[in-house]
Order: sequence, then structure tokens, then C-alpha cells
Amino acid sequence: MNALWFILVVAFVLAMQANLYKKYIFKDLKIERKFENPAIFPGEKTTLKVTLVNKKIFPITYLKLQQKIPVELQMVKSSMVENNDKVKYFHTTVLSMMPFQRITRKFEIVGIKRGVYNLFDPVKVFSTDLFGSEEYESEILAHARLVVYPNLIDLNSSFVVADSLQGDVFVRRWIIEDPIMISGIRDYTPSDNYKDINWKATAKNQTLKVNKYDYTADKKIMILFNIDFHRYLFKTIDLQEFEKAVEVAASLSVDLLKKGIPVGFSTNAICLFEGDYSIIEPSAGESQISKLLEVFAGLSFFKRYDLEEILRVMTNHLSWGTDLVVVTPFVDDKVVNALSDIGNTKISIVSIKPNEIGHLPTNIKLFFYNEEGKQLETVG
Repeated sequence: MNALWFILVVAFVLAMQANLYKKYIFKDLKIERKFENPAIFPGEKTTLKVTLVNKKIFPITYLKLQQKIPVELQMVKSSMVENNDKVKYFHTTVLSMMPFQRITRKFEIVGIKRGVYNLFDPVKVFSTDLFGSEEYESEILAHARLVVYPNLIDLNSSFVVADSLQGDVFVRRWIIEDPIMISGIRDYTPSDNYKDINWKATAKNQTLKVNKYDYTADKKIMILFNIDFHRYLFKTIDLQEFEKAVEVAASLSVDLLKKGIPVGFSTNAICLFEGDYSIIEPSAGESQISKLLEVFAGLSFFKRYDLEEILRVMTNHLSWGTDLVVVTPFVDDKVVNALSDIGNTKISIVSIKPNEIGHLPTNIKLFFYNEEGKQLETVG
């Protein structure tokens, strides 16, 4: 009889605790995720902090967390299981928690690819009752956000002028120089205009010399990132050109901003940036660098506006002294014709893919990206 009572009591206790754990095991269990450095460049590391708080009197003897992480964010020294969609992978953590305990786990993460990564997927939690006889599952929202900026590249010796295709020319020379402010002389290059030749210095040195110009304090640059052109974009090579165009636009923006030149931005691409990114007014300073880098991180290869449409909006924001730089994966006559309607503005087009273009208006200069000093040829 005593044995029977013992069995009944044990069964009752097991049933009661199982019922209590089923009802309360995940109650007042809080999870927070946060990146210590929420913005990094590709190849850099940051730490994902996962903080758990058990705000109840029940201990959690077994707790398994399962997070979905984008494949572009690689965890260092952690096991990962591939998800069926091959876009994200599962990361699993197992631990136990005492009543009213706070635990923080840190995971080192490397950003592999440019992008804005929102960890919107809820954290799956698995547990058991006190004796492991029953299993329970739930989901807890714990949003975290990581921005991976585009790579910044060295723009020196990275461009050739379309009407020359010989020699390396830094696009910044055309963009920011002011023909009124002569700061010195330098050697002639095939891309220079004959009107810039300093004949007195040429005669003295017995070699062609040209005036070296400086830029005025009120110089402003508006960068337009264009993806509107007559090509089928989803070829692999086109996506590579798109990514290189993002890197060039970001690098040029940062380079100019670090020299104190106000830079603005506009694009006809869809962007994952929060807020209105269609027009970002020219500004200077570290805050503008961070803002533009975040926009570049979120640029997608899906078009939001036609080029003509974004130009109509943007030209209303081109104040006096603002020059326009158009960065595009590919340039054709359609792009040039659309830009030629903008008068009284100096325009630089930076194209990743070389192409043969017809007549260029006098206020437009065309540059082709010349990676690693390769000789470029025009294509039909």
C-alpha cells in the first residue's frame, strides 16, 4: 500500500511540475540581441551579444536557443547548420538558467558581403520540464541590425578618360578643381585640355606643363547612382559591375568628404535605408560619411525611378556651385542624352563598363573605371 501511495505521489508531482513548466517555462524569459559595433566593413569583425534574463522563480534546467543568421555573416569558432533556403543558417546554443538569472553570450561575427542585415527572425527556444520528461518549444522576438559597408577602394590611378583611354587619371582632378584658383603646375597628361597648358613653365622646363588647380571652399558635389540602362541586369558579370559601382561611389564620397567638400547623394535604385534617400542634401563631416555609407550598404539592383524622373527631382536641389557626378555600372547614349538636358552644371560620368559613346556635351566628362591599371578598350 505504501508503495502504491508513493507511486501515486510521484506521478502527481510529475504531472504537476510538467503542467507548471508547460504553462510558465517561457513566461518572463527575455532575450535581447545587439551588435557591439553595428556598422563594419567587409572582412571586419563585430560581436553579437545575446542577453537572456529569467525573470521568474522557476529554474530552466535545459534551454536551447536556435538563431537564424544570414549566410553573409559568418560566426567565428561556432558550429553552423545550413538552412533549407540556403540564405540563412542555424546557430544553436545550449545552457541552463537559475531563477532571476541574467546570462550574456558573445559570438564573434565577420561581415562577408555589403548589406543591411536585420535579424527579424524570432529566436526559437526549446526546453523541458524539471525531469526532462516533456519538451516545449516557443519563439521570442529579439531584433538586431548590422550594417556592412561597401569596400572602400583606392581611387588613385583607377580611371581613364573616355576620349583618351591612355594613362591613368584621377577623376577627382576634373571634379573638384576650380579654374580660377591656380595652386601650381604639373606635368601634362593626355587627358588635359590645351587651354590649361602653362606656356611659360613649358618653355622653362622644355616639357609640357599645365596649371594645377585648387578648389574653392563653396564647392559642392552631388553624386547620382544610376542603374537605369538598356541591359539585362541579372547576368553574373552585371552584378559584379553593380557591386564595383557601389564601391566606387562610396569611395569617391568618402574621399571628397574627408577633404572637407560637402557631398550629397541621389539614386534611382531601391535602397534598404530607413527614411527618404531619394535626395540627400550636400553636407560635410563625419555624420555625412556614416549616413552615406549606410545608404551605399543598402543599395539594391532594383530600379525605383527612371533616370529622367530622378533627374527632374534632383535638379531642383542643384544649387549654384554644385557639380554632378554620375556613377553607373554601364553608360550608353540614353544616359548621356538624359544628362545633357541639365544645363550650367559640370557633370562627370563614371562608368564601370567601357562603351563607345557618341557626342559628349562640353560640360560632361566621361571616365571609365580602370581596375589595377588594366588597359581598357571601348566596346560596341
